[in-house]
Amino acid sequence: MTNKKSTLTYIFILLIYAVLTFITVLNHEVWRDEAQVWLVVRDLNLFGIIDHVRIEGHPLMWYFMALPFAKLGMSILSMQIISWLFMIIAVGIFLWKSPFNIITKLSIIFSAGFLYWLPVISRSYSLVPFFIFLAAIFYPTQKQRPYLYSISLALLSQTHVLMCAFCSIMGFLFFYDNIFKNKINKKNYIGPLLTIFLPILFLALYIFTCPHKNESVLEYTVLANKFFTKTYVTYMIHLFGIMGNIKGIFLSLLLLFSGVVIFIENKKLFCAFFINLVYQFFIYNYIWMSAPEKVWTGTTVLLFCFWIIFLQNNLNKTKQILYNLILILFFGFSINLGFQLRENDIKYDYSGSKNTANFIKNNIKKDDVIITNQPIFTSSIAAYIKDYKFYYPITDTFYTYGYDNQANNYISIEMQEKNIQKFKNKKIYYLYSSVDVPEKDILYKSKDTTLIMTERFYILDSLDGKQKNVQN
Repeated sequence: MTNKKSTLTYIFILLIYAVLTFITVLNHEVWRDEAQVWLVVRDLNLFGIIDHVRIEGHPLMWYFMALPFAKLGMSILSMQIISWLFMIIAVGIFLWKSPFNIITKLSIIFSAGFLYWLPVISRSYSLVPFFIFLAAIFYPTQKQRPYLYSISLALLSQTHVLMCAFCSIMGFLFFYDNIFKNKINKKNYIGPLLTIFLPILFLALYIFTCPHKNESVLEYTVLANKFFTKTYVTYMIHLFGIMGNIKGIFLSLLLLFSGVVIFIENKKLFCAFFINLVYQFFIYNYIWMSAPEKVWTGTTVLLFCFWIIFLQNNLNKTKQILYNLILILFFGFSINLGFQLRENDIKYDYSGSKNTANFIKNNIKKDDVIITNQPIFTSSIAAYIKDYKFYYPITDTFYTYGYDNQANNYISIEMQEKNIQKFKNKKIYYLYSSVDVPEKDILYKSKDTTLIMTERFYILDSLDGKQKNVQN
């Protein structure tokens, strides 16, 4: 039971965490992956959202959470606040309910993932700690209250496809413990079992029956280096930043030793841990490029396993100290990185989206034509300006959000110029991301210190050949 002194300590830690992350959120400019969700729910109707999201290969939960705020005309900051709030609640649950010591809790809460990637980058990954911590709380009482546990797993599976393998394995373990081995009241657990698996089945059907192509997956499938060693090195860099060989070997041994501990203490949990790790590596190697927000979801599975081990195994004092130390070292090695990431996001523009949007609002009329060199890369700007769309001559279409079914739409330069000619009576501007840096005179450019290279934007005034004063 948490005593009064611990409660005051946890309240203080939670307030510090909330203030630090909230300041970062307020200073964070969304980039295209964050903006994509907002633009899809803002600019499409319900059926359009359902049809489009399956192309991207995601569950609908996060989109539906953002939908009412977007439809009410609120700013994208409201979606950022949703991510932040879920992480605040998750950290509160972790502080009060997890069985680890105070040093371990601090190491985890202020690690790079929990301090920066999950609460600040507004994507569905911010939901993962909340639901997996709920699952950890309800796991010991699954026989008495199976629906609480099954619902937490069902909702966890709908945060991201990355969590589906873990939820499926835990579902099979639920079946084994409560139905296969249970000779008395196994019928009581059929409903909860269906609660776990039906959402996963629905998600699989929703994605794999999609008649459209996911170009981001197809492109990565072609370009990906099919070597797990490279995927693993990238995975570790996303967790801990650039590191030397000694640090990399040490952290790899920590991860390996964590797996050995889980195997020794609970072989069923080890299956969930190991299969989830292999599943995520497979996705990063063959389907989607890995990213820090993605790989940090895997650490929550590690926490879940140690959480259950601490609760159920009656560990002696030596094991408690050793296992806490493993977690302290593993998560603690990223604390400095987390604060560096936070400081950089506050000091510099994470993306040029917000400042570019402000320039457009103040200098370009709504009936002028803004031609984009690639709507996927420039979509983040549209998240800050509702009444502007960007024209893409290759498909002869205006866009806000980046689209994913663009295969075989490429046309010749002559045809693109012909498409542009129909706007000859309007003022035309060209909007570039730094994927293709223009050689012409620049009317506007993002700050050179913008953190994401592809989110540095340039605007050209095509009707004026004179040199302009560059604004940034």
